[in-house]
Amino acid sequence: MTPPPAAPAGRSRRALWAVVLVVLLLLLGSGMASGWRDLQAARARERALAARVAAAEERVALLRERIGRLRDDPLTLERLAREELGWVRPEDVVIVLTPAPPPASPTPAE
Repeated sequence: MTPPPAAPAGRSRRALWAVVLVVLLLLLGSGMASGWRDLQAARARERALAARVAAAEERVALLRERIGRLRDDPLTLERLAREELGWVRPEDVVIVLTPAPPPASPTPAE
């Protein structure tokens, strides 16, 4: 039996280059897919952080407004002292209401 004829050297080199090219393209594609997922995750995190920053800025603006009212508006300051500290003026009449006692439970008849 005679061995099969050998492929020409140029043909085997082309096949080798084709295999190398396919492997490189597969590696590049998997790297790009991983990079794309990482990019999407980073963009989602950026959006979440931007929302938190906007909420914090809004809270800061509200607090600055409240500070301004406390500094400049004596009526606001008085209202807060009355509500939060329970302060009263000397001429105010204070009525203290005590809770009503719970109704007595009836005793079972024997």
